[in-house]
Amino acid sequence: MQEGTALLLALVLSATPASAVDKSQVKEKWHTPFHLYLTAQEAYAMKTADPEGWLLVDIRTPQELRYTGVADQVDANIPYRVDSTEWREKSDGIHGTFRRPLNADFEAAVGNVLHAMGLTKSSPVIIMCTSSSRAPHAARALHDAGFAQVYTQVEGFEGIKAKSGEHKGKRVVAGWKNEGLPWSYHLQASKMYFNFDPKRVVEGASPAGSRVRSVRE
Repeated sequence: MQEGTALLLALVLSATPASAVDKSQVKEKWHTPFHLYLTAQEAYAMKTADPEGWLLVDIRTPQELRYTGVADQVDANIPYRVDSTEWREKSDGIHGTFRRPLNADFEAAVGNVLHAMGLTKSSPVIIMCTSSSRAPHAARALHDAGFAQVYTQVEGFEGIKAKSGEHKGKRVVAGWKNEGLPWSYHLQASKMYFNFDPKRVVEGASPAGSRVRSVRE
């Protein structure tokens, strides 16, 4: 274990949860009501220091996980937005992208993961997306739903786009993958959204066989 990571683990174990990244270092549009922010390395350290006490959620779509991979330490994939085939044209009239409507069951599904882990809405939750553009919105939604400690991983899974140089515009700055943290293309069935989707959970049993019910307050 690297000396820096070992030190961070020691601090996590000896202190109450707090933001490791000051809000002054985070773009204002990415601020959340919790003001709890972590780098990829810090998120990894906190999760591995107490894997049963912290929830790490990847809020990207299942399609993103399939083609770009997922962090080994993630407990569940609960998409904040879902993919669609509806086209959204940009102002230049040439380019565009496919719309991603909100997942109306996001908060309830995160609650289902907490319950499956024996945790509550007071337990610490870390959320991660591609580059931290969705995570603040997801954190605000969880705040409104009564969650107490929601951290955003501010670098995302794939990192931040370089502003200059040979790799300008590419996600090569920081982030889970760029930091060399554990990840894989192999998706684990027990971590997939269908286990926690309120619409697919029937009588408390998920398709994968785990017991899932509403989260305890």
